[in-house]
Amino acid sequence: MSRNKRLSILTAAEVEDLYGVPSFNESYQRFYFMLNDKELAEISRIRQRKYRCVAIALLGYFKCKPVLLNPRYKSMQDDLVFIARFHYRDLTFRRFSLKPDQKSRIYARVLSIVGVSNWNDKRHQPQLVEHLCTCAESWVEPRAVFDAAIEYLARQKIAIPAYSTLQKIVSQVIGQHQKRLHDQIDAACSQGLSTMLLTLVSGEGQFTFQQLRQSARNFTGTELQKEIAVYHHIQPWMTDVTTVLESLSLSQKNQQHYAERVDYYGAKLKRQSLANQRLYLLCYLQSRHQQGLERIAEGFIHHLRQVKQRAHQMAQERVYRDWQKAARNVSKAADILHLFVDDSIDPDTSFQAVQQRAFQFLNVSDLNSVCRYLSNQKQSAEEAFWQHLDTESTLRAGLLRSLFCCLRFDGTDKTRRLAGALAQARLDLVAGNRLGDVSIDQRLLPKATRPLLSKPDGSIDKSKYEWFLYLQIPNRLNGQLTLPEVIRYRALEDDLVKPEIWKNQKGSLVEGTQQPNISEDPKRLIPRMADELTLRLHEVSHYLERSDTRCPSSEHLAQIAA
Repeated sequence: MSRNKRLSILTAAEVEDLYGVPSFNESYQRFYFMLNDKELAEISRIRQRKYRCVAIALLGYFKCKPVLLNPRYKSMQDDLVFIARFHYRDLTFRRFSLKPDQKSRIYARVLSIVGVSNWNDKRHQPQLVEHLCTCAESWVEPRAVFDAAIEYLARQKIAIPAYSTLQKIVSQVIGQHQKRLHDQIDAACSQGLSTMLLTLVSGEGQFTFQQLRQSARNFTGTELQKEIAVYHHIQPWMTDVTTVLESLSLSQKNQQHYAERVDYYGAKLKRQSLANQRLYLLCYLQSRHQQGLERIAEGFIHHLRQVKQRAHQMAQERVYRDWQKAARNVSKAADILHLFVDDSIDPDTSFQAVQQRAFQFLNVSDLNSVCRYLSNQKQSAEEAFWQHLDTESTLRAGLLRSLFCCLRFDGTDKTRRLAGALAQARLDLVAGNRLGDVSIDQRLLPKATRPLLSKPDGSIDKSKYEWFLYLQIPNRLNGQLTLPEVIRYRALEDDLVKPEIWKNQKGSLVEGTQQPNISEDPKRLIPRMADELTLRLHEVSHYLERSDTRCPSSEHLAQIAA
């Protein structure tokens, strides 16, 4: 594999940080180059003192990071001077270089001291690949797989191999993981779904790949229409998409990782292999569907709260204006009352004729206002609230209805009837863009609200009932109502492992977390952790006793405790 074709995992700075010679200040030199009795005895077996200094330096570097370095004299010079002064006070030496066999012998001694094995391709690589394949089932992102390899090597006490070796191993693991997914997609993906995915990438259909990637930047109607268009295009395919993804058994992290590849490649996605295109798009469609529904739900709630706020504000203003207008029309009420004592009116005149003469002074609305004023009763703010909602019919029948038809609601025991009414209303609106008689459940209406939603003949005004249903939603999304397809508003149980799955697959689920301590018996785990902590504290105390009297830095203690 050529260098420019290798998988890019670390940045150049990160590679240098991992595989370069560490740079120590004096405090770190004291910490890493101090020897215990075992280390001192092993180092003393080296004949020449200058090579003892090199061995101490390489031992300190390996303690800092378990990598076999190939340092030059210049990069080690300051550390060698410190070691010579600290351990061999009369030692001075000139510049020298290590031969490969000398470095190998010194590193063999260093590895023996720390109890770590040198990397061996034949002995260690198969086990590492097998472990990383398991880790890739949780997260296949290259850096995550690389980090898992470093953790595995640390637990197994194996020195970190060359960066190129790890690149090849990570590439192999990712390739094996994706090959399995490609084979499963070939088996599970229908011909219709495959054609739709291919058409989407090629841009030959009416709904383009660019439209799919466009999302609402705010809650204006124009922006939310983008989400509605995406929803209506991908919703018919979501059952097939979900079926395929379930067959892949992808973790949430892997599904997110592959979905992000679509935004990463953008229009260049068509340059990827057909197998990768299908894998990335399937994950992206699932993610895009959830993202779109969340924005639709948020937009729906936003506009409902806005219209409710406007209605309350306008209702208060309307009540005030009505009261002020009634006060100004009180004088005209005297003319109306005079009709009842006017001798010029024939006693046989019908009441309707008298009423028509009264309406010449004040219309029906103004006369009602005056009546309320004279009886010291202001217009109901609730009545004015519903009157304002009548003026918002365009919003209700347009944007809000379109958003509502994209959402599916579930209820708890207390809101089961409301959830049923919302489901029926959604079915009616999707089918015929109007509420049917079966959608109206008068049992939901509070006693005080029912007259405000009633027509003169006693039936319920369907437009106001639609408003009533919509307005029940925002304040009940605290758990009383849920949106099972929207992550933010779904029930807590939907985020948990199902009891029957946990009962049957507990072992594999715990193993998949890559956290072995979870499955250990606490009665054995806690004493062992306490012993490890005691040992660390002992090492800190030993270091403080052997070092000078200056206060050690917190970085020292962190390195010891790590």
